[in-house]
Amino acid sequence: MGLIRRRLPNGQDVTQVDAAEAALLYREIFVEESYRRPGGARPTPGVIFDIGANIGLASMFFKARYPAAFIVAAEPGPDTYRALEENFARHVPDGVARNVAITATNGHARFGYYPKAPAESGLYTEQVRETALARQLLIEGGVPVRDAEHLATSRHQLSYVECETMTFSRLLRESGADRADLVKIDVEKAEADVIAGIADDDWAKIGELVVEVHDIDGRLGTIEALLRQRGFDVTDTQERRLADTDLHLTFAVRAV
Repeated sequence: MGLIRRRLPNGQDVTQVDAAEAALLYREIFVEESYRRPGGARPTPGVIFDIGANIGLASMFFKARYPAAFIVAAEPGPDTYRALEENFARHVPDGVARNVAITATNGHARFGYYPKAPAESGLYTEQVRETALARQLLIEGGVPVRDAEHLATSRHQLSYVECETMTFSRLLRESGADRADLVKIDVEKAEADVIAGIADDDWAKIGELVVEVHDIDGRLGTIEALLRQRGFDVTDTQERRLADTDLHLTFAVRAV
């Protein structure tokens, strides 16, 4: 799929895969500041890992807020990674972008890819379910039912690609970083796999996490309990528009 280059409302030129999706991500990340840490002031992160980076807007947001930060981004999607590379060259030139899926094991896996909705791609794609959710959100946003059905269906044409997988601990080691002050995880139902790939010795190197959690079969409670056991204070948030979905954003800050 061809890439496009457009200017964001903040004046930054960004390579995109899908303009409508990029506009939505921009609003969530830059306008609503969905990844902004709740609560009081905390130490400025010097090393940030963006797991499930898409085209790199979250990395760009972090770089704007923390200019001195070293940022490592991982993205397995083929078109999204090409856009990520270009956006890192332009806006995060001292960062590292890797074309990998971060999971519980090192190897290779089949990656479900939506070329017209790349942010919903992942290792655990459910085409029928994800099309239905998109239709629901479009209707709730005021789109007529017939148009919502067409848009949701057309944007969720699924293909599969082979991708490399590696654990977070391997990514940390290969990046050359000795710590991860902030880890953002948004991997479309593979968040438990990412967490499972953090070696026991590496948990102490992590200062904060922000994790999009799909609360399937009690996953939210399981992940939050694990994070508390690892020494983090945990806060769960959910956007109002997602109240009828299983999507949550969990912030975990190492207790002091």
